[in-house]
Amino acid sequence: MDNLHPRRHVFHGHASGVAAHIRRPEARLLPVQGCSTLPVTGGLAESNVGPQTLDKWVSFDAVSTSAHGDYVDAAAGVATTRGEAAFDAVPIETRVKSEVRGLAILGRVHVARAAVGLISQSAVDNQEPAIRLEGNVLEGVRIDDSRLAITLAEDFYQECDTKDKLARRHAAGLAPRHAGLLLPLDGNTAAATGFPEAKGTVKCTIVQEIRWDGAPHPTATIHGHVVKVPNFGKIYFGEMFITGESRRLTMVRFQLGSDDGGEVTAAEGETNGTIWPPGG
Repeated sequence: MDNLHPRRHVFHGHASGVAAHIRRPEARLLPVQGCSTLPVTGGLAESNVGPQTLDKWVSFDAVSTSAHGDYVDAAAGVATTRGEAAFDAVPIETRVKSEVRGLAILGRVHVARAAVGLISQSAVDNQEPAIRLEGNVLEGVRIDDSRLAITLAEDFYQECDTKDKLARRHAAGLAPRHAGLLLPLDGNTAAATGFPEAKGTVKCTIVQEIRWDGAPHPTATIHGHVVKVPNFGKIYFGEMFITGESRRLTMVRFQLGSDDGGEVTAAEGETNGTIWPPGG
């Protein structure tokens, strides 16, 4: 009797553009602008959104997102449909992308371009799937009249493309420029001492350095990958959650906390490399 439930890759990939939930002084919601998500069988999802504005709180010029998952070898994919190749034996690749241009928050914080790119591959021999970062960008970031220069550690996460590799690199001792990438579980800004894993998840940042490009802002302060802006709130750059099977990256997250309270996110993506059932 044929196996009705063969092992197969469960595709997962999503990308989102801009979303906002203003909670005070009034409740206002900006649904996700630009969204691409894959079904379990993979395929292609794309979206493009033109200029949008949520009153004084949020505006942007353009958003584009995409998610694409398929067998690496098209002929091998055809072979699975004939029963000539096992579904879990054919390598797959999933790519997710999100790009936001011309973002402005409360007319004070501007991001010319924020982009996320993740590429996941199917696991080999019960190892963790490799998930690489590619095409991640933060450009033209400005708070009022003060510019920020942000350096991303994309190359570090390309080398540490699994959680196991990340743990080994941490155990061997991180280079000073990478010491602040892994975020401690207690929420402090100091570098984590032990490997900061909780329930199989590591929170980290792809931001290697933030500095003022020119004269510093008179009141805003830089704390690792976070910038605190009085009478505005906090801005979190390049936050990523890593598990043994997935990576989720948010390029910009705003926690508004002045006269206006709420949350805004821009340029986010997630993908994994899951085969079900595991083992085999």
